[in-house]
Amino acid sequence: MSNAFARRFQLVVDQLTQGNKKQFAELTGKSASHIYKICRGISRPSMAYLESLYDGYKVDLNWLLTGEHSEGGQVAGSAPGKEIVYAPMFDVQASAGMGSSVGVEDVSGYFALDKGFLSRQLGVSGENLAFVTISGDSMVPTFQDGDQVLVDMSSREANTEATYLLKTEDGLMAKRLKINNNKLRVTSDNPAYPSWVINLTSLEENPVLGRIVWCARAV
Repeated sequence: MSNAFARRFQLVVDQLTQGNKKQFAELTGKSASHIYKICRGISRPSMAYLESLYDGYKVDLNWLLTGEHSEGGQVAGSAPGKEIVYAPMFDVQASAGMGSSVGVEDVSGYFALDKGFLSRQLGVSGENLAFVTISGDSMVPTFQDGDQVLVDMSSREANTEATYLLKTEDGLMAKRLKINNNKLRVTSDNPAYPSWVINLTSLEENPVLGRIVWCARAV
């Protein structure tokens, strides 16, 4: 395939998943490595796969193959019955170390997610979702510095041990949490960092902002 085709295919990835090739691969039933190769112009997608892009997302195949738009065609869009959710990306960092001060929580952009993918793969709805950036190494190997994590802000009860976004006096933190007998156990996946306990009965509000359900990482 030509470099021109690869650029047009990359544009489809940009429009459907904001350039996230791994997410695009999951969304369209291909391996991430195959999508990377197509975008680099070193692999050829099958016609069956291209037809599935038309059937599923109304990609203009004439434009994709030749660069010429079909009459009334579009580069890409969501098909009828497919709901796209736009999760805000907040311009704040969740420290995976010893705390990060919270500044103005401006939305820096939006991440497009298929509602079916959210329900099927992550078990969450499309409401009350947000992305924040991980800072530090205390959650290595689960999270790396610079990872974008998707937080389900509706899940604020840490009754089951999992990773959560935690509000502290030092700022936001990404930690592994579990509530037991009104005490919140806070641990790091990196054993070099200490754990501690928060007594929830002494707090006026729940410090758990949401459960981390997905991670996006540059490779």
